[in-house]
Amino acid sequence: MNARHATLVALLAVASVAGCSGTAWILTKTIGPFVPEEKVQAECDLKGRSVVVLVDVKEPMLASEFPRLEVLLAEAIGKELAAHNACGPIVPAHRVEAARLAEPTFVTWSIAEIGHYFNVDMVLHLELFEFRLKDTPSSNAYHGYAEAAVRLVSPEKGEQVWPALSAARVMTAETMPDVNPEQSTEQESVLIEGFAAKIARNFYTYEKADLPLRPKVK
Repeated sequence: MNARHATLVALLAVASVAGCSGTAWILTKTIGPFVPEEKVQAECDLKGRSVVVLVDVKEPMLASEFPRLEVLLAEAIGKELAAHNACGPIVPAHRVEAARLAEPTFVTWSIAEIGHYFNVDMVLHLELFEFRLKDTPSSNAYHGYAEAAVRLVSPEKGEQVWPALSAARVMTAETMPDVNPEQSTEQESVLIEGFAAKIARNFYTYEKADLPLRPKVK
């Protein structure tokens, strides 16, 4: 790495240590292209911070078709974050589900209030818009697709801290054409795990060479 590249990498590292500031995002987008592409910097530093993953399925029909989707997706994201040491303690997904059932007013709480309830530093919130295993119900072929608005909220500040320049980061996941499971449960697992991995990668630095050569989800 030459001196110029070393300086650019150092600037990105300083911005990342600062947390989820707009500066880190701007440096990533403006200076980032001049840094060798093999390493992708975390967009937000969660090191040492406790996190609860909150997945909301607002559409009643979607919630009816996949009744455990909120728990399964939150659990998968938590596993990805933990596997890469991206943050501090993570509230288990089953505790969030238990609170939903035990607290009559849970659905009326703000994201920050939920963070206070679990006494965490950050709430990783997903509002799931779409989750399907086929393009149409009558299709014979599986083709998974998921879409969600993702944001980080600080309970202490009572406000969103990531992304810095928009209300949320809209993220999608789509199973590759060569993923043809025999059962719908297998397709569901592939889509959930792939989507969770994409979401978690926003919060840790990784090498592109470490990504699968033939991913099941893009």
